[in-house]
Amino acid sequence: MNLTLYGHGDHWIAIDCGMMIRQDLPSAPLQVPNTRTLEELAIAPKALFITHGHEDHIGAVAWLWPKWQCPIYATPLAAGLLRHKFAEHSLSSAAIRVIEPGEALEEGPFTLRYLLMTHSIPESCAIMMQAGDHRVLHTGDWKLDPEPLIGACVDPSHFQALAPIDLLVGDSTNAPLPGSAGSEGAVAKALEQTLKECEGRVVVSCFASNLARVWAIGQAAARNGRRVSLMGRSMERMVSVARGLGYLDDFPALVPAQDLGYLPANEVVVIATGSQGEPRAALQRLAQRRHPFLDLEPGDTVIFSAKAIPGNERPIAALKKRLAQLGATLFDETNHPELHATGHPAQEEL
Repeated sequence: MNLTLYGHGDHWIAIDCGMMIRQDLPSAPLQVPNTRTLEELAIAPKALFITHGHEDHIGAVAWLWPKWQCPIYATPLAAGLLRHKFAEHSLSSAAIRVIEPGEALEEGPFTLRYLLMTHSIPESCAIMMQAGDHRVLHTGDWKLDPEPLIGACVDPSHFQALAPIDLLVGDSTNAPLPGSAGSEGAVAKALEQTLKECEGRVVVSCFASNLARVWAIGQAAARNGRRVSLMGRSMERMVSVARGLGYLDDFPALVPAQDLGYLPANEVVVIATGSQGEPRAALQRLAQRRHPFLDLEPGDTVIFSAKAIPGNERPIAALKKRLAQLGATLFDETNHPELHATGHPAQEEL
């Protein structure tokens, strides 16, 4: 749950404001940052800058922003997702201001520029900031992907030209791992080959915000003569917002979930939420035979195209056990690691 503050004199800004989902905390699975220290020190950000639209970077905005009432700057996709969240909380979205990658702006003593990075969601940006004599680069989330599917590759010369800087602020869940993160292009090829070998229905579960993966699944389905359906409110919302911004113009036509029963099993691919074992997500309802439009049968395949978030191992294991009891074939990061690539850099890229 990312929330970083920078201060110069008595002027403070915040970068990102995310939440964390912990299925091992059933009484309070949604966790947001504790701002008590800020309140004790009388620190309130004068502006909030969003690096990209993932939940661990925007998920707490609707919860914490009412304390601050400050302008929110975000690229078009993240801004669109934030407007949906504000509407759900009956908040006005007037404070949300769109900034394009590459643009610069000033906030008090800070000058900030958004710099495009490659990640598993479009419009991910690093933020280069200067305040007084200090130059700081806050990376956001990123990777070096030679074939990112959506968006351009990172141009190293753009970042080399920033030197000298005083401080680089970045993190990665893969910092302890050698090598590199892998390419979305390679995952797309593996998905296409895997679908070619599957006989029944195929359900692929991934994070709704991983638009590169969603696009790859749609293309793999089309090339194998399969129709695509979406399951899960967050998946439907993400695809709708992305299409409105022109990111999925060549995505296959979607089959409404209620019409799946009319299609032969070998012509169906479902992209579903629930890879982390969330109790109310689409994949959980399928595993419990509680989905109103589809029952999984022996011979169907479920692909987990996402990494297990630490803390979610037990609910994911229980979900997989239920799916196996239905006779579904399971592919995940342990037996088919080629079907997922992380969006975070390993040591070689760092």
